[in-house]
Amino acid sequence: MGGHSAPWKYDRIWLESVTMSSNTNFPATVLVVDDQEVSKLVMCKTLEQAGFHVLSANSGAEALILYRDAQPSVDLLVTDYKMPGMTGVELARECSSMDGELAVLYVSGSIPGDDLRSALVSARQRFLPKPFRQSDFLRSAKEALAMGPGAAGARENQNSSGLRLCTER
Repeated sequence: MGGHSAPWKYDRIWLESVTMSSNTNFPATVLVVDDQEVSKLVMCKTLEQAGFHVLSANSGAEALILYRDAQPSVDLLVTDYKMPGMTGVELARECSSMDGELAVLYVSGSIPGDDLRSALVSARQRFLPKPFRQSDFLRSAKEALAMGPGAAGARENQNSSGLRLCTER
C-alpha cells in the first residue's frame, strides 16, 4: 500500500494514517480536557507526536488543579465545550483569572451557545467542531498559540452565528 490510507471516523474525530512532524516551532505546554476518554487520548497523542508537552484531565475540576500546579505553565487550553460539572467556557474563564489571557481551543460536537460566542471575541480563542481531522486540530492549536495576547491582524473566519471557526487554508 503506497501513500496514505483513507481517514476513518472514530468517536467524532477523523483519524488519519499520517505521521505528524515531531519538529514544531511551538514547544508549548497544552492542557487537554475532555470527559470522553477516546477523544482526549486522540488529541493528546496528536499533540505529543508534534512535540508538545501535554497534560490531560477528565473534568474541569481536575483541570483547574493541573493548571494551577503546572510547571512549566500552560500555554494552551484545549477543552470540550460541554462537560458535566463545568463547561469549557467556565473552565477557560477560571484559568484566565489566574494568569490573564490564555490561548483556548474549544472542541465540541454540540452547537455552541451564547456563552461560547461571547468568549470567542479574543483572537486567542478558537472553536473547532467535531468531527475533525488530526491535521486540522494540530493546525488550529498552533494558530491559537501564534496569536499572542492582543495580537493585531488575527485571522478571523466567522460564520453567520459569529463563531470564530478554525478552517482549512
